[in-house]
Amino acid sequence: MKLFKNYTHYLVQLIAALTLAISPLSYAGPGHDHGDEKANQQRAQTLPRFYAESDLYELVGVIRGKQITLYLDRYATNEVVKGASIDVEVDGAKMVAKPHGDGEYLLELKDKIRDQPTPISVTINDGGVNDILVSTIDLSQFGNSSVMNWKAWLKLLLLVCFVAGVTYWSYRNRGLLRSRAIKIINQIKERV
Repeated sequence: MKLFKNYTHYLVQLIAALTLAISPLSYAGPGHDHGDEKANQQRAQTLPRFYAESDLYELVGVIRGKQITLYLDRYATNEVVKGASIDVEVDGAKMVAKPHGDGEYLLELKDKIRDQPTPISVTINDGGVNDILVSTIDLSQFGNSSVMNWKAWLKLLLLVCFVAGVTYWSYRNRGLLRSRAIKIINQIKERV
C-alpha cells in the first residue's frame, strides 16, 4: 500500500510539472489599459493590441473585431488624457475616435483588420498641443484570439492521454511493480 502511495505522490508531481510546462503564456505588451482588469482579465490578455509612443503621449489600442479601444496617457506622468480630439488613419481610411470614458476613445472600423501588418497613424489634438503617433497592427503575433487555440487543446489532450496511460499501466502492473520494489528494498537492507 505504501508503494501505491509513493507512485500516486510521484504521479501528482508529474501532472503538476506537465501542467506548468504547457500552460499558455500571454503577452501583455507595453503600456496598460484602464478597464476593470479583474472582470475581463482572461479575455483582455488574449485580445490583439498595438502600442505607440512619442515624447508627449503613449497610446495602447485594443482590437475587438471591428472596434478599437484607444487608451491615451501622458508619457512623462502616465496621467490619463481626457477630452482630446483623436483622428486615426488605418490602412488609408481616415476616422475620428469618440471619447468613451476617462482616457478611453472608441473607434468603429468599417472592416476588420487584415491578418497582415497594417499601418496606423494617430493624430492627437489636446488643447492646442498636436502630436502624431505611428504604429503597425500585426495580428499574426497574437495568433488565435480565442482563450484556448487548437495547439493548447492538443497539448491538453496529449497530457490527459499520457496520464491515463501511466495510470492504466501502473494499475495493470501493480503486482510486478510491488515485487520489484520489494526486491530493491531487500537489496538496500542487505547492504546496510
